[in-house]
Amino acid sequence: MTANAAPGFDELPVPLALGSTFFHPAIEQVRKFADAVEDPDGWRVGDPSDGLVHPLFLATYVWFPSGFLRRAPGEAGHFELFRERYPHLVGTPFLHSRSTARFCRPFALGRPVRADVAVIAKDRRRGRDFIVMRASFFDADGRALAQFEHACAIRGNGAPSAAAPRPSAPVAAEPGTVLPPRRIEMTLEKSRLFSLPGENHHTDDRRAQALGARVAIPAATMSFAYLSRFAQDQFGEEAWMARGRLDATFTRMLQRDDVLEVGGHRCADVLDLAIRNGRRETVAVAMAGLNRR
Repeated sequence: MTANAAPGFDELPVPLALGSTFFHPAIEQVRKFADAVEDPDGWRVGDPSDGLVHPLFLATYVWFPSGFLRRAPGEAGHFELFRERYPHLVGTPFLHSRSTARFCRPFALGRPVRADVAVIAKDRRRGRDFIVMRASFFDADGRALAQFEHACAIRGNGAPSAAAPRPSAPVAAEPGTVLPPRRIEMTLEKSRLFSLPGENHHTDDRRAQALGARVAIPAATMSFAYLSRFAQDQFGEEAWMARGRLDATFTRMLQRDDVLEVGGHRCADVLDLAIRNGRRETVAVAMAGLNRR
């Protein structure tokens, strides 16, 4: 590679700091995403007058501005920070294969949120180039809000049905207690609510079919939200948003007409979770628990 040549994937330095970006979340945006995944609390926590929002909302910034109604100057999503610097390494389609979350505290509407973003790992599997982006979020006082790691195939070899193997999170030693499942009807309307105003493969059948899918493909962050809510119902809101950890792998693409079932087992303070579609195919697996203070 010459001094002026753009680095190839093999030469991409890791770890790689992508910089910091500041966001100003609005209540309209929080409600939009929460309504799309049927969260009854709208991701609001505590006294409504305090304007506090669950840190789960911050996971949506991985693909910002996709799904956002407005964009303030200087705001940029995690993947966009990478693509702006290395556009030659990003192809179509790209795949969201895994996300992890560590929650610390809610954030307050009306105050800026900072995200420090870096590429912390890379890998090549099944003919696809993967990167792992870490986003560490802080409030205006510098207090940690959450940390997310998102694994993405930045160049694919067609629209895949299966992704990475099971998460490397702690596994319950025994099957444990079966948890009552939750049934979710995945519709095009929900996917469009989550991902509009920009039309893409999440919102339009024809755009998804151009990538090799049958119908529109809802965003994997919707599955992440369903898993988080399921875990929160087990651990309680206060404990989950202050100490929750969620490691999820998206094993198969969602389809807009899926009927999903979220369920799993609990062994002590570890949840072994899965989402299955109406064809009994596993579309996501996860481990959830609480960090020690």
